[in-house]
Amino acid sequence: MSFDTPDIGPPERRGSGRLPAWLEWVTSISALVVSVSSIVIAVHNGHNADKALQAQTYPYLDQDRSDATPDGRERLTIGFVNNGVGPAHEESFRIRAGGRYATSLDDLIAGAVGAADVQAARAALRPLTNTVPTRFIPANSSQFVFQTTRTEANGRWWDRLDDASKTWSLEVCYCSVFGDCWTRVDATPPKPVKACKRDAATEYSN
Repeated sequence: MSFDTPDIGPPERRGSGRLPAWLEWVTSISALVVSVSSIVIAVHNGHNADKALQAQTYPYLDQDRSDATPDGRERLTIGFVNNGVGPAHEESFRIRAGGRYATSLDDLIAGAVGAADVQAARAALRPLTNTVPTRFIPANSSQFVFQTTRTEANGRWWDRLDDASKTWSLEVCYCSVFGDCWTRVDATPPKPVKACKRDAATEYSN
């Protein structure tokens, strides 16, 4: 009995499993580009999220200056109203009257009626005052600095103070909860500043 010898050819060559060098470089560079792009996108999205959050907490502090109430009463009011969407921290407030800064209500009254009549005028005016040195004002809220209502008894003092108030210049500096700050002089647009700086010698207080 004879057996046929199988025809065994040369062994099949198999690949080494390694990519060509140039393809490995392309793959590595592509992976790096994807990683860097992901980081850039994440940072950009985070920045946009921060801006969106800041926009949702943006304060806009207006000065509330009036000499009458909606129902027609004669009331002189100096204060603030926050027309923004976030709280405002009023950190500095100054009133320039007669070429200098008035640091108290008595200073303002003296400028209107004369130093000799300050005590008599203040007693007659019976003003309401907010003695807090700095104020935290929520969105869509207001706070007064001082107000006084005209009566028959104090009319002559009130009229002179009301006339003088039309020449006052109000300066305020306020910040958001994120520490972004602005200054405003009267009705001019808010001006961004790095921080609010209080000058004790010129700050207004009651």
